[in-house]
Amino acid sequence: MRDAALSHLPWSVTRAEFVNTARDTGDGGACLVFQVADDIPSAARAGYAQLIIAYARANEPVTIDPDGTAVLLITEGGVAAGQVVAERVFHLMRRISLETTIRAGVAALDGDPEAAIAIARRRAARAAASAVVTEG
Repeated sequence: MRDAALSHLPWSVTRAEFVNTARDTGDGGACLVFQVADDIPSAARAGYAQLIIAYARANEPVTIDPDGTAVLLITEGGVAAGQVVAERVFHLMRRISLETTIRAGVAALDGDPEAAIAIARRRAARAAASAVVTEG
């Protein structure tokens, strides 16, 4: 069940809407996943998701998983663009001393948005705090 606070964030889309848009994106797309540190209470995760949405590139869909993980669709520039977006988010989070509470992973769409999300999630889970993993 999706957390009510997370499901009503402005600019977020449903997972189905995200996947449909990702399918239409083509070869230049990627998924960028931001995971919040496990020690952050679930009640605070909506705030993290809002910050990530605010710091992401304009007009790129974001879906929020029930655990507060934010999944951004990078529509142009692929994995390299996803890494740039992640680093910008970390830089902005640094200004409010929250960069150590998130980590990121990026994966190319390669025609399968659900697989790309899963790969990006695994990469984010391996990343150190305020770091992004783009391969492996």
